[in-house]
Amino acid sequence: MSQAADWSVLTPEVMTLAGRAARRMADGYEERLTMEYDDAFQEAALILATKPEMVRECLGNQELGLGVLYHRLLLDLTDQIKTQARHRTRHVSYEAACDRVSAGER
Repeated sequence: MSQAADWSVLTPEVMTLAGRAARRMADGYEERLTMEYDDAFQEAALILATKPEMVRECLGNQELGLGVLYHRLLLDLTDQIKTQARHRTRHVSYEAACDRVSAGER
């Protein structure tokens, strides 16, 4: 992310929300081994810190509030996970590469 981070928006309330979103993402993608909770939590904090205007807009408007912030964060995390998964499918694991070499393949 190339945007400057504003860590001041990461209040305890916002960090709790980030934890909830991270847990949902980690549980939802657990079987695909795409993202663990700690990684999802770190990504959530980075997203929130690099989108302080989104955090302030949601917290400053009672009609939006934490519910809309949570929804937007889940959308951003989903995009991030899909991007990471797409990059992983393009790479061959070390173990798979060794197996191919042992079998005489390239």
